[in-house]
Amino acid sequence: MRKSLLALTALAATAALPAQAEYHYGFANVYGDYLTWTNGTQGFNGKDVSDDRDDHITIGAEGGAGFDWGEMYGFYEYEKLNKGSSERSQAAKFSIHYKLVGDFTAYGQVYDYSESGNGNAFSEQNRVIGFGYTGLTGDNFWFKPWIGVHDLTTGNSEAAGLNGGMAGWSAGFNFELAGQPFMVTNWNEIEFARNDEYKKMQNGSTALNGAVGLWYDITDTFYTGVQYRYFANKLGVDGYGDALIFRVGMHL
Repeated sequence: MRKSLLALTALAATAALPAQAEYHYGFANVYGDYLTWTNGTQGFNGKDVSDDRDDHITIGAEGGAGFDWGEMYGFYEYEKLNKGSSERSQAAKFSIHYKLVGDFTAYGQVYDYSESGNGNAFSEQNRVIGFGYTGLTGDNFWFKPWIGVHDLTTGNSEAAGLNGGMAGWSAGFNFELAGQPFMVTNWNEIEFARNDEYKKMQNGSTALNGAVGLWYDITDTFYTGVQYRYFANKLGVDGYGDALIFRVGMHL
């Protein structure tokens, strides 16, 4: 995890290099999540995730900013707070769109996950570099697709190296209902042409990974929401699986 944090710090520092960058927007949140597994057969023991995996509590922080040169986003989460310290995990992500021509961008992301594993520790880092587009936006919506080469490191290194490609997007829509502020968001990733070892680990050469969220601002400071978390041939699940995540958070 230390290496991933150093990598994220370096990327953030690189993103801040333009001395005369014009600031467009920014946000930061802290939050607490409760995740409950719903459906999906686990890959290697055949048990349903709702029976084989415990629901858990997560705390996290996220932030993003947009400039005339592009935009960046990142989060950090500490998971399974309702478990013993030997069963907890951590996740962090940093992504960046750097404008090349117009709204076409160079895109990069790093996602790092590690867990104690109660004597069976596991870690994995995913890196993507490619191209994106940030021009599909309006006053109350955004859709930002990207595609790139996927590189991978696992704790035991058996699936390390080039892992095919990844394509995805982030999207959102702000609206009012009965005079109240709501937002719908979606992030989505599609992995393809995985290497042979990772294909065995994650039950297929392609994968789907993402979430749809509905958010409500209780006040200018506090918000709440629920996410439908979906995945296929991912998180150790053979085929399709899903979970619900309930969140309470604070805008900083």
